[in-house]
Amino acid sequence: MPNSNIPTRRLKKGEILFKEGESGTEAYLIKDGYVSIWKIEEGKRVNLATKAEGEIVGEMALIDDTTRSATVTAESDVEVEIITSKELEALLSAAPQTLAAILHQLLESLRSANDMIAMYASRPPAK
Repeated sequence: MPNSNIPTRRLKKGEILFKEGESGTEAYLIKDGYVSIWKIEEGKRVNLATKAEGEIVGEMALIDDTTRSATVTAESDVEVEIITSKELEALLSAAPQTLAAILHQLLESLRSANDMIAMYASRPPAK
């Protein structure tokens, strides 16, 4: 039986969980279904990843206090548990400072990699 103390959100297939550029105040643990993570680059949708049950989306904006780096859309009916910034801060404050610094660096590298993937994927094929 699910823990009723944890807030959840349900989405229908095609609904947007969050959009690129929005401020990130929550992360989401996927409990059921799957989502796609994508960006618009040069007018084209570029798929970056698919996430399914047991995986988390939206954590980057919470950890490094920046805007959403991509849009997340439900590719099936989806149920997510909501992880607030307050809950995440409590977890990070219990972690060693070095671990928090490593995590921030990894997220910065991941954001850069996602931007490069989107940029190259949107280019027409070489002739």
